[in-house]
Amino acid sequence: RFGLIGLALAGALTLAACVPEEPTARSRLNQEAQRAAENAAAQTLEPHEIRNIERRRILMGQPGLTMYVVFLNNAGQPIHYFTTAGKCTSSGKRLTQDQVLERLAFSDGTRSQNWSQVRGPSEDGTYGTSDLYIYCFTSSGAYVQWSGDYLASDRPFELRVPPLVVDINGRADSRTGTRN
Repeated sequence: RFGLIGLALAGALTLAACVPEEPTARSRLNQEAQRAAENAAAQTLEPHEIRNIERRRILMGQPGLTMYVVFLNNAGQPIHYFTTAGKCTSSGKRLTQDQVLERLAFSDGTRSQNWSQVRGPSEDGTYGTSDLYIYCFTSSGAYVQWSGDYLASDRPFELRVPPLVVDINGRADSRTGTRN
């Protein structure tokens, strides 16, 4: 009787050793490894930077956004101050890919099986580049484009412009110690 029980127990242990590991245990290990990798990646970025990017994305995506913009001349003086309907956009922004795949052609006009990456057309269908600038629409609907320095905010700001000091005698400016 004890021999029969021992034989049954030995057979059960042998079968248990041959059963592969449960898939749920493996998937749990994979999930833990994935979480550990994500945590390590998240720790490489400053949380403040992440929050700033998220806040900017939310602010700039608000319907009815009004921005306060001032254009500055080369001396840093304001020359135009206005509100926008929406945000200003950089001339470098695109809604389409700037590179497209094009099948290569042979000199006889037939097409190759090879593809090449080439510069694609811009949104208006033209090719090439232009000067860097920003553009936006004023609250009254006017289109404005600017290639100089500017300041933009979602809150109004006061412009205080110190008088431009020009010394026609070539002496140094007593406030800055620079020569004019």
